Amino acid sequence: MTEKPTVALVSLGCPKNLVDSEVMLGLLEQAGYSIVEDTEQAQVLIVNTCAFIAPAEQEAVEAILDVAELKETGQLKALICAGCLPQRHLDSIRDELPEVDVFLTPGAVDQVVEAVQLALKGQREVIKSPLTYIYNAETPRWRSTPQWLAYLKVAEGCNNRCSFCTVPSLRGPYRSRPVDDIRDELASLVEEGVWEVCLIAQDTTNYGHDLEPPASLVQLLDELPTRDYDGWIRIMYMYPSRVSEALIEAVARADAVVPYFDIPFQHVASAVLRQMRRPGNTESYLRLINQIRQIIPKAALRTTFIVGFPGETEQDFQLLLDCVQEARFDRLAVFRYWPEPGTAAAKLPDQVPEEVANQRQEELYSVQEDISLANNERLVGQRLRVLVERELEEGDGWAGRSYRDAPEIDGEVIIYAEDNNTLELGKFVWAKVEKAQVHDLEVVVATD
Repeated sequence: MTEKPTVALVSLGCPKNLVDSEVMLGLLEQAGYSIVEDTEQAQVLIVNTCAFIAPAEQEAVEAILDVAELKETGQLKALICAGCLPQRHLDSIRDELPEVDVFLTPGAVDQVVEAVQLALKGQREVIKSPLTYIYNAETPRWRSTPQWLAYLKVAEGCNNRCSFCTVPSLRGPYRSRPVDDIRDELASLVEEGVWEVCLIAQDTTNYGHDLEPPASLVQLLDELPTRDYDGWIRIMYMYPSRVSEALIEAVARADAVVPYFDIPFQHVASAVLRQMRRPGNTESYLRLINQIRQIIPKAALRTTFIVGFPGETEQDFQLLLDCVQEARFDRLAVFRYWPEPGTAAAKLPDQVPEEVANQRQEELYSVQEDISLANNERLVGQRLRVLVERELEEGDGWAGRSYRDAPEIDGEVIIYAEDNNTLELGKFVWAKVEKAQVHDLEVVVATD
């Protein structure tokens, strides 16, 4: 029997996109293809793209052009562009990217084997399906994350209609996976030796509303099979108005669920939030933050804000600065607004000049750095449980994460072990915080 070609995949964008990438690789491996990590060894290459904002689109195009050169310099025979870029800009990129053999949209993830077959035949095709697909616990996955880490997508799509966001048109309506199906996948991941499972969706707090009978994130957390699980479950992407007291209490009583609240507030000024088509205001957000800390005093809070949104005044921005000073977030990301074609916000008057938005981004980051350092300094002398993830290049220590640090986006914990003891990757250690940096901590492995 003829050996099937080797396949590599470049995954861009968020963890939600990464899960799609792993599903595509799993389906290809099931069909007999050999998966390789080195793109230069691939005969088939898939670029799973992001197109959320203009910089992501540019990154995707550049990545495609970079790997397309392997058709001349390597053994690459077929190139597939998957994900959000063909969903959003199919008509234009078909002409702009003649190097691509097949375009595959997010709704057609499960047709990746067909896409590869067509590409290898030299056919230039588009495979596009309605945005209804979501994988299940039985779907094969070729996990690209470290053995101890996995993302579990509890839902796909989004029903929110934020005026700046393209996600609903790229990913379709919100659709939840059944509770039992999520339980089954979690059980399989735990059995495989995964010590941190991140629950993800465009909006995890909207989970279950579309099921029959309806479910909720609270119900899901209460029913997850974690009684004997000594690892971490981390919830990502919570919508502010759906973080209820019941949800906070569910996190508090679930031993395996880390007290980490990732809540993108986006702004706090009422006028800006109205234009964003998002609920809430400064008072309601601060009230929520206080409620979380009252119920779970050690909770870590992460958020994101957009600056330079159309109509954002100096007064609005000052309100945002004041709120950040009062809220004392543990982690904070700031994005400059991008006027994305096709969104309602792109048509709003009073667009903020780019240089003003950039200055506001820099100022907000500067304020947060002082807060982050102060928050970290309060941890000096305390014991933290740390997941060991890599050895430092210098060979004199390790790096890992605490419950306060989500993979890839937050800080690290730099770990030193007394007497040069060797630590095992993918395992937990208890350590004492010795020094605080702006984003990271330095710890020594506890001996008692």
